[in-house]
Amino acid sequence: MNFLTKLIFLLRKPKVIIVTGKRRASTAKAIYCVLKSNFRVEKLVEKTPNVLNLFKKRVFLIETGLKSPHFSKKLNHWIKLSQLPILVITQIDEINETRKLAETIPVYGFLILNYDDKQIREINNIKSLKTLTFGFQEGADFMASDIHTNNGVNFKINYKGNVIPVWLEKSYGEEQIYNVLAANSVGMIFGLNFIEISKALKN
Repeated sequence: MNFLTKLIFLLRKPKVIIVTGKRRASTAKAIYCVLKSNFRVEKLVEKTPNVLNLFKKRVFLIETGLKSPHFSKKLNHWIKLSQLPILVITQIDEINETRKLAETIPVYGFLILNYDDKQIREINNIKSLKTLTFGFQEGADFMASDIHTNNGVNFKINYKGNVIPVWLEKSYGEEQIYNVLAANSVGMIFGLNFIEISKALKN
């Protein structure tokens, strides 16, 4: 990242969401659906933002498999300069690179972790960070329960004593529920309420 890019980045202070893991594409799509109505967000696949887009967008959603050390190094720069860096880990794809990237998240950033994957859950022990977890198991911050399928799927999200009913049309099951849970986690960080998030994800 050259000096001009760094300067523009510092002036614009964009928020950066990085999504990695085996379900990253569908998870990133769900997060984009939640944010696009309220924020100027750009979704990227294995790319860092173009410097000119720093003047147009305030949120960058980057989907990556962390296969390239060079690209991971670029992500480190974006994380360090971001006003709000968020790392979403859906299901372990590359554990070593994922742990390395998690270690670069500053104290004001967030980790969003799939609680049902033990390897991912252990990433939370790397250092003291603000973390939100999602999954089907008891103990997840955003926990899915009471799942029923009939021309779609309806279920409940349990979060801090609140129970939120969710209905998804054209759903294909468990993967979409994970996507919704992860997207709810990001939406809450961005100050959206459950009604806004549910409306965005309905279709």
